[in-house]
Amino acid sequence: MSDEETQDQSSFAIVITPTLDKKRKWTGSVTVHMEEDDFGELSDEELMQIRNVCGMMASSLTLMEEDPEFNEYIQEYFLKNFRSFVEDFIEGTLEEPQQPSMTRSKDGKVITLDFSSKTYGEA
Repeated sequence: MSDEETQDQSSFAIVITPTLDKKRKWTGSVTVHMEEDDFGELSDEELMQIRNVCGMMASSLTLMEEDPEFNEYIQEYFLKNFRSFVEDFIEGTLEEPQQPSMTRSKDGKVITLDFSSKTYGEA
């Protein structure tokens, strides 16, 4: 679909905003709210049904916090069904721990560690 075809179609979103402290670091908490662009093509009943789905999605965050078993269930479901997404994300963001290469001076008294080696001294 082109942008012209979708610009007059209603859309709905759950927005998650991280809570930051005074140093602009994430506190581990989030706020959540729903947004919608209603262009009137849905009946009142359809609109209510979609808002209900959005409300359930937003409520699941609170339920995950309050119910450890539900939280574990959701995590297992996500990993089972979206493992490749998680693996792709981890591969793109995590680096292996860096092992320094070590050299010794001629007299053996000075050891130099180099953390910039990508081969970990095994090239």
